[in-house]
Amino acid sequence: MPSHSFVYEPERLAVGDKATFISATDGDTPTIQLPIRMLGIDAPELHFGGATEKNPGKFDAAMELFLQKEGKSLPQELKAHLRKRLLSKPSTRQIDAGKKSFEHFRTIVAERLDKGTTKTGKPLKPRKLFLMVSNDVFDQNGRLLAYIAPSYSKEERESIKPEKRPTFNLQMVQDGWAVSLLIYPNIPKPLDLKLVQGAVKKARIAKKGMWADGEKTLLPYEFRWIVKMIQGQSMKEALSRYCADITTMKLHRPEEYFRTKPEDRLFFFDKDAGEALKMGFRLG
Repeated sequence: MPSHSFVYEPERLAVGDKATFISATDGDTPTIQLPIRMLGIDAPELHFGGATEKNPGKFDAAMELFLQKEGKSLPQELKAHLRKRLLSKPSTRQIDAGKKSFEHFRTIVAERLDKGTTKTGKPLKPRKLFLMVSNDVFDQNGRLLAYIAPSYSKEERESIKPEKRPTFNLQMVQDGWAVSLLIYPNIPKPLDLKLVQGAVKKARIAKKGMWADGEKTLLPYEFRWIVKMIQGQSMKEALSRYCADITTMKLHRPEEYFRTKPEDRLFFFDKDAGEALKMGFRLG
């Protein structure tokens, strides 16, 4: 009889290495604890690069001098965009906003997972979580990338309007404690994309949550790339994503992201810039 060999190589495997083993019910059913990075959003940093609650001002002095030192070769228009945002203790303001964002997230999770009590006053078990992943399953730090929401029963889904049960990802944006951070290929469906756009715009204009400083608001991803440059990275290393405008269909180089309003930004890593062009975006 002729022999046949079966050979199959998957295109790629997603790697997550942050899971903790909890227990198992049999030989192929473990229960694990796994950190999640909420998809499509970016909340103010609570700790980054050594700046923490205990030392929120670690980068205050360096950031206030950034445009004269590490960032002196940045394009003039980018400098103009950053100037107001790097005044008045920007590191401290970022970490303070991160603390408030964290507290807000814990509050809404507790509120929305709570199912109340029975008729006799006995607390009901809290709701479990609904999870949904996108194209990329794990991020570069091994965390699961997901949209998360309370897991509602069929009866609850029929009685609670969809706008009253958003994902926690969307609610954090609606409440002003996160900004959208959409990175190809993890792009929401058209209807969901419009919801995110509208949520960011409304929160920004109303100066809700992290937007309270108006034009002085330094977004989390801006804080991170500036800190990376202060710590020795080049602009090309720290600022590495092309920014597409989903309203004008223009594609901007990484150092020109500010030309697009926060709610209209869709980011592409350098290796995916060609995909942006295939999708109809054009260098602007």
